[in-house]
Amino acid sequence: MTAEPMNRDALEYRTKVDATYELLRGRILSGRLKPGEKLDQSLLATQMRVSRTPLRQALLRLAAERLIETEPHRSAIVAPLSLIEIEDLYESRRVLESMLAGVGTERISERGLNQLRRVLDMQETAVKSGNPDRFADLDREFHFVLYRAAGYARAFDITQTLRDASERYVRFYTVYKGGAADSLGDHRRILQLCVGRDVQGVRDEVERHIVHGMETLRHAAGELNAPVARTESDPKARD
Repeated sequence: MTAEPMNRDALEYRTKVDATYELLRGRILSGRLKPGEKLDQSLLATQMRVSRTPLRQALLRLAAERLIETEPHRSAIVAPLSLIEIEDLYESRRVLESMLAGVGTERISERGLNQLRRVLDMQETAVKSGNPDRFADLDREFHFVLYRAAGYARAFDITQTLRDASERYVRFYTVYKGGAADSLGDHRRILQLCVGRDVQGVRDEVERHIVHGMETLRHAAGELNAPVARTESDPKARD
């Protein structure tokens, strides 16, 4: 039995929801919508020329990704930087990514090393041109070229999921107090160690790179005081 074709109104509605979601998500990830900022639905609907219904659906998707916080009968806000989430994501990434980087260093081909060099050159251009969004996209590519070389499919998939959940923090770090330039320097050291097949050196450098990002974000969360969010599972939230 063939599926009935989607009617034009349903397709247009889904398109509006998707477009609204992508636009708001992009603004949150880039920092144009700041942690703790109130989302005025009437204003957003007017600005984006959509009705309140697709806007609400887009907000529900953002809430499911923990990018915004919503409460009944209250305005949604951009989710504050969460210390517990930063620690959760970055400590998990520290363990998995350093392991994948070490194994990847042993197994990466000359073609893979050349790919790392090309990505690094493009990152340098992004820093010089002041393009943090481009830098963040290339940051992901740089790391994943190395991690993919390890050949551990399950660990790689988990790492991708963790990176997806970290995307907001990665992009915030990129624009916070020269984060992109710092990250570029780390990547140069990682590449140099990869070329020398220094497995332990790469593991240590990737771990240091991720821990530095975590500590920087923890400092930013405290500095911004958005307020810093802790979940109910965090014991400090109940002190």
